Amino acid sequence: MCFKKIFIFLFFTFSTVVYSQKVIKHSVKYGDSYYSIAKKYKVSESEIYKLNPKAKGTVLQLKTVLLIPNKNYSTENKKKANEVKNVELAEFHIVEAGESLYKISKKHGISIEKLKELNPELKPESIKKGDKILLIAPKKEIVETDPIIIEPKETASENIALPIDCNDELGNTIHTVQKGETLYKIAKKYKLKLKDLKELNEEVVENLPEGYSLIIKLGTVELAQQLIEKNDIFEAKPLSLENMSKAEFLIAKASEHIGTRYRGGGTTSGGFDCSGLMFATYKHINMTLPRSSGSMAVGAGYKINRNQAQKGDLIFFSTNGRGYINHVGMITDVLDNEIKFIHSSVQAGVIISSTKEPYYSKRFVQINRVLSE
Repeated sequence: MCFKKIFIFLFFTFSTVVYSQKVIKHSVKYGDSYYSIAKKYKVSESEIYKLNPKAKGTVLQLKTVLLIPNKNYSTENKKKANEVKNVELAEFHIVEAGESLYKISKKHGISIEKLKELNPELKPESIKKGDKILLIAPKKEIVETDPIIIEPKETASENIALPIDCNDELGNTIHTVQKGETLYKIAKKYKLKLKDLKELNEEVVENLPEGYSLIIKLGTVELAQQLIEKNDIFEAKPLSLENMSKAEFLIAKASEHIGTRYRGGGTTSGGFDCSGLMFATYKHINMTLPRSSGSMAVGAGYKINRNQAQKGDLIFFSTNGRGYINHVGMITDVLDNEIKFIHSSVQAGVIISSTKEPYYSKRFVQINRVLSE
């Protein structure tokens, strides 16, 4: 009984001391990276480097002890986080290098359709660095348009088509899959042959996940090619220490799924398609990528020279013989004349492949840098 009381007292005392300490001591374990450690303790990598200046620029060694800021010690950071949340939405967005309309819409939580409505002269395929994009309509315009907003009054039935069609950045007509829909039902709705619908969506399977983007009609191959070619190649700087750490973290997360089967439309450990694996992996660092490989090629990050490739970059291929991008992976290693990448292949599921393999060597198209400052 006495021993039990002593144990409880020691446990309580230890918990109180840890909670009240300004820093926490973390012993490096296998698989740790600066990014994963920062995420675990809900701090930034720069805060870790500030307490461990000798660690900056070095590779983590097992059993190394790092000092970590203890967020429980003070509520100041919580107050700062709330202040950030309360900051009003910017009125304008100035386009940065490599940004697409899709990326801007996700960044500000505004639909592409709304951005087009606010910026009628805007042409998605020709936006460039420095362009000024309106994000909030003047109050006068909002008041004038309020009376004719009918969207909340709309009702849907089985016989009425839902407003779920749109065009993506490649000019393709997209249908967003609703609960219970099948390929057969969708093909019938759009008066398409089931075989043709499957050809348009090579990665798709019968069990369509709700919310999946299904191509109904291709934009012209010429347009897709023009957009990809127009996606200028930018001079890429070497990854910062923070982004190198993120890249290692992403590779570790994707590698957890090696051997997982291929599943069209899949974004979970139950099965992935190629873009689904990338979509799910980058979600771990709160980055939302477009949902198809073609859209990632023009809407995720910016295109760089092959000789500047680094870990964490996206690598794209054209495997369908039609000239446009339809496959994506993430670079895991860069050697002299070889790039290794993790991806989900139809035949083998999630694997690591190489650009030295003849199949991928002949079908390589481009590399995008998504981890940038």
